[in-house]
Amino acid sequence: MNFYKHFIGDYGRSTADLSMLEHGAYRLMLDHFYGSGRPLPADKRALYRLLRAETTADKHAIDAVSLRYWRPLPEDLETLYAWLDLRTDDEQSLLRRVAQQWGEANGLINVRALGEIVKAAAIADKNRQIAINREAAKRAKGRAE
Repeated sequence: MNFYKHFIGDYGRSTADLSMLEHGAYRLMLDHFYGSGRPLPADKRALYRLLRAETTADKHAIDAVSLRYWRPLPEDLETLYAWLDLRTDDEQSLLRRVAQQWGEANGLINVRALGEIVKAAAIADKNRQIAINREAAKRAKGRAE
């Protein structure tokens, strides 16, 4: 995804007690998660490097935010289905498609952001099908003329 909605009120209510460094860490984590569509590294050294943490304070901020807002990726998709309240096979298939792109079966996820990534995948699929149908109709019309 190269765009995600940021609801200032929701964010403010959920993060009002974070320090400025923790806010920066959280936003960098969210940006990378949304941008890549993949879990963040579970390994602290890799996570620090990804988020450009250089000082001890930077690393403490990342640790605090990780504990509060991020969960280790569970080994089974059923747990994710429950966390995201995905009940039907159609809903679950979207998550399966997103998860296929992850490669590794570990890392850190933000459940709310993952839900948005899954919704975006559904919208992208719908838009892709609309474009395919539109192009097919144009070709059919061109052949009929």
